[in-house]
Amino acid sequence: MKKYIPLSQLLRSLKKKSMNAWFDKLSFLHIFLIWAFVIMMFGFVYHFLTKGTSYLYQALGDKTSLSIFDAIYFSFITATTTGFGDIIPFGGFRILALIEVVCGLLLLAFVTSKLVSIKQDIILNEVYEISLGEKISRIRSSLLLFRQNINRIIDHIEEGIIKKREIIDMYTYIASLEDSLQQIFTLFTKSRINHFTKDIDPVNAELIFISITQSLEKLLELISILENQKIEWRRDITISLIKNSTKQSSLLFEHIGAIKNLSNQAVKNLKSQVDVVVQDINKIVELKKE
Repeated sequence: MKKYIPLSQLLRSLKKKSMNAWFDKLSFLHIFLIWAFVIMMFGFVYHFLTKGTSYLYQALGDKTSLSIFDAIYFSFITATTTGFGDIIPFGGFRILALIEVVCGLLLLAFVTSKLVSIKQDIILNEVYEISLGEKISRIRSSLLLFRQNINRIIDHIEEGIIKKREIIDMYTYIASLEDSLQQIFTLFTKSRINHFTKDIDPVNAELIFISITQSLEKLLELISILENQKIEWRRDITISLIKNSTKQSSLLFEHIGAIKNLSNQAVKNLKSQVDVVVQDINKIVELKKE
């Protein structure tokens, strides 16, 4: 039975996410300026709304008529809870001072939180970059291993020592290719849900797409040799995996133009090259058995 989320819970979740997103966009300077602005506004209120029983009293000078500088000074020591005691609020300004203390503490907490957040962002950014680099290396290593395995099968066919089991298990290598292509597709098309999600640099991007093209060319070479040698290799799972791989490759190369700083000529060459290879593979796969 499907579980439905209550509308009130959904609204609370959306509000929380929007507040978090808004706060994340604020820089430390923005929060500091907001904090300073609030202190200034309270200082203006203390100065310009002095009347009747609501006023600031300066104990040292025994006076109630204070300058704008003194009002802002009192606002600052109130917001920071310093409280030297040289200026004392009376009347309604007591309540106002309490409100300012609460606002000042909250804003100071935001400033402190942002300072910690900046440090965490630096650390998480470094961790993400390391993780991304390792993932790219694993993908490229996986594609290289696929080509090496296919090369070994081709060598055995040419030497006449190929075993039936190697042909039957050929699908396992193609499955690894399909898995690598799926990882690459996720890597290049994932949503940018936060500022840690970064674009892959054009050098690594081009190397990955070149590796994909080389892997498909090696697959084309293998099935072409198998067809020429009239070696029975067609199995439903093998055909399905090859089709999925070529389809995944075509979808992936449709996004190559969105890679930043990758030259138009490089994009054009890679796309045209892989299109030819995919087309040739599909022609062989679609051949009917005699």
